[in-house]
Amino acid sequence: MEIISSTRKTFKGNLYVLLVLVGVFALLTSSGCSGREDSEDLIDEPAGEQVTEQVVLNGHTVEMELAATPEQREQGLMGREKMADEEGMLFVMPDEDPFPTEVGFWMKGCLIPIDLIYVSRDGFIDSIHEMQPPEPGTPDDELPVYYSNGPVQFAIELRGGLAAEIGLNVGDMIDLRKDYLLQLAE
Repeated sequence: MEIISSTRKTFKGNLYVLLVLVGVFALLTSSGCSGREDSEDLIDEPAGEQVTEQVVLNGHTVEMELAATPEQREQGLMGREKMADEEGMLFVMPDEDPFPTEVGFWMKGCLIPIDLIYVSRDGFIDSIHEMQPPEPGTPDDELPVYYSNGPVQFAIELRGGLAAEIGLNVGDMIDLRKDYLLQLAE
């Protein structure tokens, strides 16, 4: 009986460690509305003081909320009901392996159309996606995933349609304070 009890404790301990590692991995690999997590209890507004960064996109100034931590990248714009033309979110991937790398976002929990702009480490637009919110009740495995065309370090989310309205194109350069931003990323 003693050996079985000891084996069960070891198994439970190993299972717990495995579950924790899987959870950490999920947080590190998820992004914004692409956060591939199953919690429906995420809050609409970030906790604490939100760090922002002004970014000029083709002469259009946008105040970007920074998503520089795993939790901020996972939350992204989920649950937002509106976004003004001068608002957006800038996702900063950590300056460590595996980044820069190809990434994919999805629209789980997103309520509004969003333009997704992937940006390379050098500041060039890699790709632009016009993402629509999913129909309520759409199973996770049926949600489209919007991938970058190549390795990226940043992603920008804007109100749906704004990228075309201000004339953003693949290959355009976006002037970001890259060194500063990468220091913030976790």
